[in-house]
Amino acid sequence: MLAPGRSLYGYAFITLLACGGSREHALQVPQPVSKVQAVVSVTTDRQAYTTDDVIELMLELQNNSEQPLILDFSTGQRYDFAIVRSPADTVWSWSKERMFMQMLGQETVQPNQVLVYREQVSPQLPAGTFTIVGRIVAQDQTLMASAVIVVQ
Repeated sequence: MLAPGRSLYGYAFITLLACGGSREHALQVPQPVSKVQAVVSVTTDRQAYTTDDVIELMLELQNNSEQPLILDFSTGQRYDFAIVRSPADTVWSWSKERMFMQMLGQETVQPNQVLVYREQVSPQLPAGTFTIVGRIVAQDQTLMASAVIVVQ
């Protein structure tokens, strides 16, 4: 449960590196992320921006195992980006003004495949240092990463 006044993005700024997969079965059955080595990363086109700049965001999930991994979703949303000043201060969120279909879905990421989500945003940020948080919104899994930018 989140502490009052804190956003979900404020709690995770670390790349997830899950446990390694098993090679016992010849048949490649999709595995939950906890049983497959997955690496999540967030990158931007630059590290420094001005207030009016467009920021190019990229969120990647790479399956570094020999097993497919399956991601379960409870809505049509697959990812989210947020820009935070501090753990309790989310200044911009990609999903905030969006609506998503309420339906179950799955994405299967094959061995050595990279799942990529990109956005170009103009959040009109004031000067300061911010953390970009990218998140795959799969059920029952924390798949987040972050990158730091400076607005001058």
